Amino acid sequence: MEPSVSPQPARRRGFFQRHRARLLLAALVLYTIALGVAVCDDVFHLGLFPTALEREARGFIAGFDDPDEATRREAAEKLAKQVDAFVAVPELIRALGHASPTVRGLAAECLRRLTKSDLPFDPAAPPAERRAAIARWRQWWRENKDHF
Repeated sequence: MEPSVSPQPARRRGFFQRHRARLLLAALVLYTIALGVAVCDDVFHLGLFPTALEREARGFIAGFDDPDEATRREAAEKLAKQVDAFVAVPELIRALGHASPTVRGLAAECLRRLTKSDLPFDPAAPPAERRAAIARWRQWWRENKDHF
């Protein structure tokens, strides 16, 4: 007599095997969305993904807050020499709203030097006046950024 061979139960496929097509489609959709956001950021300068130069500019601007005057001046010089004005100007305009008057003052000084514009900005002015001055700088940048 032959020994009876019991049939093996069908092996259940794993999660990834069962849902492979759905997972690939989801990954493709997420990639497409991420790529679309990145392209929009690059085209419309939304600032969602800062470039290496923008990060470098922000690093120099962070040096404006150093307690040592020489370090602050060095950061301002490096920003003016090493970072393209097209990248530095929006970061400096953003720095005009910083909490520290020292940072605001150096940002205004660098803006005047890079842009050759003499728009007034008083770092010690009340917040409402500073906001109005920052709005003027933003408007100036919108009108003149094609020249940089």
